[in-house]
Amino acid sequence: MTNEQLRAFIAVVEQGSFRAAAAEVFKTQSTVSAAVRALEDEFDLLLFSRDSYRPALTPAGKAFYREAKKVLGQVQSLETLGHHLAQGAAPSLALSLSAMCAYPLWLETVKGFCARYPQMHLSINTQHLSGVLESLLREKADLAMGPHTGLDERFEFVRVGDIDMLTVAAPTYLSGAGERTITQAELRGRPHILLSDTGSMSPFDHVHVIPGGQRWYVGDYQMKKALLVAGMGWARMPAQMVATQLEKGQLVALEVEDFTFRSRVPIYLIRLRDLPLSELAQAFWQEMIASLR
Repeated sequence: MTNEQLRAFIAVVEQGSFRAAAAEVFKTQSTVSAAVRALEDEFDLLLFSRDSYRPALTPAGKAFYREAKKVLGQVQSLETLGHHLAQGAAPSLALSLSAMCAYPLWLETVKGFCARYPQMHLSINTQHLSGVLESLLREKADLAMGPHTGLDERFEFVRVGDIDMLTVAAPTYLSGAGERTITQAELRGRPHILLSDTGSMSPFDHVHVIPGGQRWYVGDYQMKKALLVAGMGWARMPAQMVATQLEKGQLVALEVEDFTFRSRVPIYLIRLRDLPLSELAQAFWQEMIASLR
């Protein structure tokens, strides 16, 4: 089995005919046919049914196609990396950041680090709940920063700061908001605005919610804050994100009975325990730890 055979096979599937596939991969039709036949002979199976005018995948062919796409994608990624390395491509650092860390204390450390590595390619993506660690597990990020949620023996982590969380709403959202204790019964039928879990492998459920309460989901904290200021719901928010709105009186902090309406959430710098870090990621890890001292 060769890469050229896989490319020919995938082209037939995606172009719908051997003739169109030949044009796609810049080969003759007979060459494409021979490549597919070689795959079938090697594994002693039929990839395409010959019962119709156009080639149709057999059940075995469908399964083979799915895996062939993955393999060829990995090969292409490796080829791209090889070319970049040969050209002396700049080192890269990818960070997966919990959405609640939008105003973290680590920006000065990152600024200083970037100044020492001016050619570095920096990539920062924001995730929520299981999405933070999923970026590490799928090797889409070198390091992550977020709360303790989901951390286990697969990860090494060190505490780098804290985020204060407040429960807030618009001052007119509830009678006496900000001046009295709100009961859970008062909030149960009102929208609790939550961030959607950005992970897809094993999503986490939200912890700080009222059982049986109404839930609305949004994609980021900016939309969440906009709905809160508009008086459309209530939610827990990082204190730094709503400091201006609290000062202006657009939002007020709520005290809710039998509910974690205020808390301090530890934030960790996280890595996969069994995956060696690149030289750049290791340097960033060490600098973050050093900055804590």
